[in-house]
Amino acid sequence: MRRKYGDCIRADGDCTVCHLVSYGRDCRNKPITNLEWARRREHMSLDELSARSGVNKRQIQRIEQGEGKMGNVTLTNALALADALDVDVRELL
Repeated sequence: MRRKYGDCIRADGDCTVCHLVSYGRDCRNKPITNLEWARRREHMSLDELSARSGVNKRQIQRIEQGEGKMGNVTLTNALALADALDVDVRELL
């Protein structure tokens, strides 16, 4: 998995193990979306999630960066992302 931050002290760069994730934050105390958290928990890259879900990589990036909220995603895409991540769609909202 690619590290979210180049200076991450974790060898694997896994942000999902950080204690702040429970509070919707990453290791730098920046907001992290439920989608990004679920993707990182599954050790999945953006390309993998895009391939598994059929959702455009750029759209996934926009959602994760907060540019596009999950509320603006079509139900079809939300279900596809949830299926690809093996989570209930409500976890992504």
